[in-house]
Amino acid sequence: MATNSPRSRYLSSQYLWLSLLVALVPLLSFTTLYDSYFAQLVKRITDDQLKVQLAATRNEFRTHLHERRYELEALLDQFDSTEMFTREGYHTLSLELKSLLRLQLDNKAIYGIAFFDADENLLWSFPEQALNQTRYRQMLQHPASRFDSVDLIGPEEHSWNAPPAVLMRKKMTVSSLSPPENAPFVALILRFNTLASIPRNLQRGGVYKTLLRTPDGRSYDTVGQPASPAGRFSQHDLVSGWTLLLVQNSELTEPPSARMRYWLIGLVAGTAISLLLLHWYLSRRLKRQVDVLVHSVEQVANGDLETPVEQLSSIEIGRLTQAVERMREQLKQVISSTVDVERQASLGQLAAGLAHDIRNPLTTILTTIQTLVRREHNPVHKDMLEMVEEEIERVNEVITNLLNFARPRPPQAELIRVDELYEGLVALANASARRQQVTLEIACNAGLCIYADAGHMRQILMNLILNALQSMQATGGHIRLTAIQDDGEIVLTVTDNGPGIPSELLPRITEPFFTTREAGTGLGLAICQVLAANNNATLHIRSQAGQGTSIELYCPVPDERKHNDE
Repeated sequence: MATNSPRSRYLSSQYLWLSLLVALVPLLSFTTLYDSYFAQLVKRITDDQLKVQLAATRNEFRTHLHERRYELEALLDQFDSTEMFTREGYHTLSLELKSLLRLQLDNKAIYGIAFFDADENLLWSFPEQALNQTRYRQMLQHPASRFDSVDLIGPEEHSWNAPPAVLMRKKMTVSSLSPPENAPFVALILRFNTLASIPRNLQRGGVYKTLLRTPDGRSYDTVGQPASPAGRFSQHDLVSGWTLLLVQNSELTEPPSARMRYWLIGLVAGTAISLLLLHWYLSRRLKRQVDVLVHSVEQVANGDLETPVEQLSSIEIGRLTQAVERMREQLKQVISSTVDVERQASLGQLAAGLAHDIRNPLTTILTTIQTLVRREHNPVHKDMLEMVEEEIERVNEVITNLLNFARPRPPQAELIRVDELYEGLVALANASARRQQVTLEIACNAGLCIYADAGHMRQILMNLILNALQSMQATGGHIRLTAIQDDGEIVLTVTDNGPGIPSELLPRITEPFFTTREAGTGLGLAICQVLAANNNATLHIRSQAGQGTSIELYCPVPDERKHNDE
C-alpha cells in the first residue's frame, strides 16, 4: 500500500485539476459568449444603425423607380406615330424599334412594354403575352399610386401561373399627338419580385423580417409571396402608397432572462463542488480504470473491433488507452479495406456473369418478338409488341453498358483517320439529329490521324453525341465535331449549344451510376473515361449552365513508325 500511495496521489491530483479545467472552461466560455451575443444583438438593433439602413433601403427603392422612369421617358421619345397606338400597332413598328424594345427587355427588372389608347384601354404589349386584358383588369381593381410624373398600377392578385407585375405608365407628350387629352399611354411592365427584394438587406441577422405593403394594403415578403405581419412591427414610407414593414423577431429582441443567468451560476458552482467531492473516490476509481483497460484489450484480442476503447483521464493509463485505440482503428481500417477490395472484385465478376446469363434469353425473346411483329396484322397488338421490343432493346443496352464497365476488352490499336471516323458517326446519328432539329457539323483536317482502338473511339464519340442529342430534345440546336493537333496531342472535341451542366453537378458527372435522367444508367461517361484511359487518352469536360457543353478527348500523336507501318 505504501508503495502505491505516491503514484495514487499523483494520479488523483492530475485527475482533479484536469477535470476542473475541462468542466469549467467550456462553462465559462459559454457564459462569456452568451453575454457577448446579447451585447452584439443590442448593438445591431440600435436606432441609429436602423435609421441608416432604412434610409439606404428607401434610397435604393426610389433610385430603382427613377431608373425605370428614365427608361420609360427615353422610350416615349421613339414613338411618334399614331399608327402604333392601335390594335395592330405592333405590325407598324420598324425593325429598329423592335430591336430597341428587345434591348429594353434585357433588363432583368422589366417583363415588357404595354401600349394604351387615350382612354387607358390596353392595345397591345411587347412581347405579346407580357400583358393581357385579364391581368390588366385585375391591376385596375386595386388603387394606383403616383411617383413623380408616372402612375404605378398593380400588382395584380398573386398567382402561381404567372409572377405578379407592376405597370409604370405615362402619357405621351409628343406635339404631333396633340391635343394632350387625346394622347395615348405607354407603360413598362415591371417585375414585382425585383421591387419586393430590395429590403432584403434589413433581414440580416434574423432580427427583423421585412414586408412590402402595396397601395391596396396587401403585404409581400422579399421573394414576392403574400405574407401577413405577425407580432410587433413598424411602418416606414418608401414612396407614395408603398410602405416598408419591419416585423420584429421577439425571440431575438427580448432581453436575456435573469433566470437563465442564475441557472448558469448554479451549474458552475455545482460542477466545482461535485469535482471536489470526486477527489475522495479517486483511489477506488484508479482500480476501475485499470479494469476497464484490461477489458478493452481483451475485446480487441477476441476480434471485437467495433467497440471503441474507453479513454481514461490519468496521464499514464490514458496514453496506454490511446495507443490501444490507435491500434484498434488501424487494424479495423486494414481489415475493412481488404474486405472492400475483395467485395468489389466479387461484385464485378457477379455483374459480368449475370449480364451474360441474362443476355442469352433476352436475345431469344427479342427474336421471337420481332417475328411476331412482322406477322401481326392487328395494329393495337402490333404497337404493344413493338413497345415490348423497344423495352428489351433498352434492357440489352443497359446490360451492354454494365459489361463494358465491369470488364472492357483490351484495346487493339490501329491508325485511324479522324475525318473518316467523324463521317461514319455523323451518318449514324444524322437521322436522330434531324428528328430533333439538330445539325451536325464536322471541322477536321483530312490528314489528321490517331493511333487507338477504332471500336473504342467510335463508342466514346457516339456516347458523347447521343448525350448531346438527349440534352437538346426540346430545344434543337447544333453539334460540332472538331479535331486539331496541339503540342504533341490530337484533341477531338464534341461541342453542343444545349442547356449545359450545372456547376455543382460537373465534378460528379463521370461517377459510375450517377445520372440526372430518369431512364439513364449513369454508365455512359464512366465507360467513356475507362475506354479513354485504356487507349492512353484523357477526357476533359467543360460546361456552363445555359451555354452548352464541350467535351475534349486528348489522344497522343502517332509516331512516324506507325504511319509507315500503316
